[in-house]
Amino acid sequence: MRIVIGIDESAEAEQACWFVADRTWPPGTKVTLVAAHMPRVEWASYAAVGFEVADDRGAELEAILDRRADIFRRSGTLGIETDIGIGPAGDVLVEAATDRHADLVAVGNRRRGPLTSAILGSVSAYLVDHAPCPVLVVRQPSVTRMLVATDGTASSRSIPRVLAAWGSAFRGLPVEVVSVAPRGGILPVGIGGEDDPEVEDLAFHREIAEQVAGELSELGWQSAAIARAGEPEKVIVEAGRDWGADLIVTGSRGIGTLHRILTGSVAHDVLLHSRSSVLVIRGQVPATAGGVRVELGALAPS
Repeated sequence: MRIVIGIDESAEAEQACWFVADRTWPPGTKVTLVAAHMPRVEWASYAAVGFEVADDRGAELEAILDRRADIFRRSGTLGIETDIGIGPAGDVLVEAATDRHADLVAVGNRRRGPLTSAILGSVSAYLVDHAPCPVLVVRQPSVTRMLVATDGTASSRSIPRVLAAWGSAFRGLPVEVVSVAPRGGILPVGIGGEDDPEVEDLAFHREIAEQVAGELSELGWQSAAIARAGEPEKVIVEAGRDWGADLIVTGSRGIGTLHRILTGSVAHDVLLHSRSSVLVIRGQVPATAGGVRVELGALAPS
């Protein structure tokens, strides 16, 4: 398994390292710590020689990466490497995850708040839009309970198999599975047709939740299923709070940034409003469970 972790000098980034280091991943797992560097340019030097970095940020980042790598060296169970990319942090992490065929990219989160994040942007939100693999946003130091949100789409239906592919990383946690019937909504893309019942039908969403909970139970989790009606992002956050979850797992339909701004995204809204860590299953998932490659495009609901 291959994990990419975004690194800077923040306590949140360090917490993300401890979170990953404290979990039991499959044998042979490799972790790459990646920092992003946006060098300042001395324009007088640029005119003379073309380009010259005018700060010591690169050296600072190398020292930070080395300190964060020590967290993993102490355990001795994970392969560790470091890298510095040039450019905005979001782009650097997406490129690193793509180049390394990562199974997971993890970052800390500074919880700027919904309004500030909407104005200034957020690395974690950018990854949820663009990463080629699942994204883990760490907000809590550990995990004791997990909420899985599913709507029957391929990404959310793949959650049990993806978690199983990650060995014992999240094994043994009690799980509650929730599916939300949006009031006045429409059926998720890829589910049913024009003659299907409206999504307000709680029985339909209870069946979705029970299918995922049943699969998790077969794979070794202690799980229960619930269905609720309302605005999905609000219900998921509330359900996580009621359940006492410190990790919320949800799927993503992989929509682009412009489409998300126009239509909204449940995964994005959960990320903005939840105080729990959030794991978004998106992209192609190269991790294997029992030798079977998990491909989201092949997981259309039955």
